Amino acid sequence: GFEIDWKMAKVPIPHHSQVSLLLRVKAVSVNPSNFKHPMVFTAWPFLRHIRDWPVGYDVSGVVLSVGTSSSCDVKVGDHVWGMSLGVAGEYAVVPCAWVAPIPGKLTHAEAAGLGVAGLTSMQAYERNSVQKGQQVLVIGASGGCGQFGVGLAGAIGANVTGVCGTQNTDFVRGLYPGVSVVDYKSKTEMDALVEKKQSFDVIYDTVSSSAPEDPNYEPTLRPVLKPDGTYITIGPCPDVLDQIRGFLDVLTRFFQLRVQRPGYDWFLLAPSKALMKRLNGFFDSGALTSVAIDSVYDLTQSEDMIQLAIKRMKSRRAVGKIILTFGNDTSISG
Repeated sequence: GFEIDWKMAKVPIPHHSQVSLLLRVKAVSVNPSNFKHPMVFTAWPFLRHIRDWPVGYDVSGVVLSVGTSSSCDVKVGDHVWGMSLGVAGEYAVVPCAWVAPIPGKLTHAEAAGLGVAGLTSMQAYERNSVQKGQQVLVIGASGGCGQFGVGLAGAIGANVTGVCGTQNTDFVRGLYPGVSVVDYKSKTEMDALVEKKQSFDVIYDTVSSSAPEDPNYEPTLRPVLKPDGTYITIGPCPDVLDQIRGFLDVLTRFFQLRVQRPGYDWFLLAPSKALMKRLNGFFDSGALTSVAIDSVYDLTQSEDMIQLAIKRMKSRRAVGKIILTFGNDTSISG
């Protein structure tokens, strides 16, 4: 990805349209893509110098004003979570189509973590029809997407194995009852996992990518996948041909055509209100009760806070979600 000059800046309060709403932001979640491959204009040559582009796309807050479109099914004062571009500020405009009520007993900080990580994991499992009783292996189980990969698979009724580092094994065991854990730093445990040939119906790899600092787990762990299983990956593909096929697949799936190699699935997140409500359902029903938070950075305390948050994300040591706040209470009553 490109290196971005992250900094704090004062910008005007944005205006919303008939199909969007204005939020008083309570919390924003940081994602690896904020620095691996920043969305749209933020890192493009020339364009990045035209103006300051706010970052972030996972947000929670209180509705201040709502558009008149039929898609705007919330009202002023509602506590909601959603997705948009450039939400890391005290106020943010969010499309009504990408907003949902905060589910269950989640705080704003937890709800801000639902966006990319939660919806990506939901979409990964739905498009590959993960079912009760299946064997699911989650690589990077202690990270943002990883925690949802473990929790959602467990809530669906699958048998889940999570791969993580030594320091995070207890955390992953606590994500959902009955989860098996493999310490990737233990040669003995990894050798035992590799020996389980053709054991898993789904491998959800939240770690491998084309970034030079990221490992590629597929050559090592592909043999533990069943012949009719699926290896799901969400980072930029290590193999450029897989990346090209993945982009083409976004178009060809509309015509029921798969162009990705057999047993391999890479996709682009396609947020929707329906997907958000299905994710909400796991929390409203009590199947899932919380979102793990690694750390919270109040950006009103110091201009260094955004740098510290990105540094924490780049460290690859985050356990759960990294959250930005703006000097406010993140409880639902706050």
